[in-house]
Amino acid sequence: MSKPRLYRGMRDFLPHQAIARERVLDTIKEVFKLWGYVPIETPAIELLDTLLGKYGGEADKLIYRLDHPDQLGLRYDLTVPLARFFAQHRHELPKPFRRYQIQSVWRAERAQKQKGRFREFVQCDVDIVGSDSPLADAEILAITIETLTALGFSDFKVLLNHRKILFGLVRQAGFSENEELSVLRSVDKWDKVGLDGVVEELTGKGFERANVEKLISILNTDDDGRSLLEVFASSEDESISYGARNLLKILDILSMMGDYQRYIEFTPRMARGLDYYTGAIFETVLESLPNMGSITGGGRFDDLIGMFVGERIPACGTTVGLDRILAAMEELGLMPKAKTQAVVMVALFSEEYTSAAIKLAQEFRKANIPAEMFIEPKKLGKQFEYANKWGIPYVALVGEDEAKSGHCVIKDMSTGEQFKLKPEEAVKFIKNRLTEGESDKVGC
Repeated sequence: MSKPRLYRGMRDFLPHQAIARERVLDTIKEVFKLWGYVPIETPAIELLDTLLGKYGGEADKLIYRLDHPDQLGLRYDLTVPLARFFAQHRHELPKPFRRYQIQSVWRAERAQKQKGRFREFVQCDVDIVGSDSPLADAEILAITIETLTALGFSDFKVLLNHRKILFGLVRQAGFSENEELSVLRSVDKWDKVGLDGVVEELTGKGFERANVEKLISILNTDDDGRSLLEVFASSEDESISYGARNLLKILDILSMMGDYQRYIEFTPRMARGLDYYTGAIFETVLESLPNMGSITGGGRFDDLIGMFVGERIPACGTTVGLDRILAAMEELGLMPKAKTQAVVMVALFSEEYTSAAIKLAQEFRKANIPAEMFIEPKKLGKQFEYANKWGIPYVALVGEDEAKSGHCVIKDMSTGEQFKLKPEEAVKFIKNRLTEGESDKVGC
């Protein structure tokens, strides 16, 4: 007999956890759909040559490779599969193409449950393919902010930077063009390992200490984000000035969309570690949970799709990390609390009243009130105990007296109050209670 166990970094979800995940996902999807995005799905397994060489050396090592003669791997993220998907179906899809995708990804990294890091986790991606316009970047930023506020978050910052600014600053510090990506992969770890850790890693790679120290002094600034951007916009370095002007355009457009800029903070040391980013980059951190890491992250990847088709197809997007989001919601008390989908349980007095109980349960379901029926005619105390264990707020009873009079009894399990009502009145009663806000909601 084998012992029931899971591989480290993998999880089961109990009903209350799965319900919470489902409700959070429903909220995220509603925001994505509100902005006109359409869903797609791609396979969990991709050819290894699709995945390799797109992320950068360190990330490539975290791809799960399958022991199969066809050289296959589990997807590492949803962005590279999107690039393959669009390249393969580009003649069937309009441009710009707005898509969202919510699926699992896998990474062979050390799991850290307390930080929402697992080997299998769900990403919620939203992207625009086929547009260079800064309006696309601004839209992705607005959707990010709308999603987080819809989930109940308020104390977050969307950190903003631009790859061209970073490339220019890296070259100003004395690094060569061939060294840029390696340098940025180390800079990306700043919040995880600190300034000293970044210096140690860069010098450990063999880079000159003078160049490393110059870069750190450039990036480690406390200057106000907007004013620093305006300084960069007038830089003599073409790459830096282009990136800064592009970000200023994005911010101007974002201000036309709503009160979003208060969540945005420009920081020159935010790098995003994946190689495929080419323009604006962004990630979200929670000010009250600084050790949580980023809960969303994305940017512009104008060259990635071209790796499959040989022509430049611009794109930008972001990932909302479901599991980091849920870990943060749990710590901040924002997690939905429901243990079951049922709002009402119909008790079963005896087999004699099975038909009446079934009919009553069906009346609730026809009115879109989630209802379950107790299957076996046990003592009422046991049935009430079951309802309490699952957090079902109301129990409906049909006994001898109720069957004769055409009524039922509704018991409020939180107060113990009982109400004798006709079935149609019972439906209205429950509906009224739900609209009064007694049902559990995301972010409440």
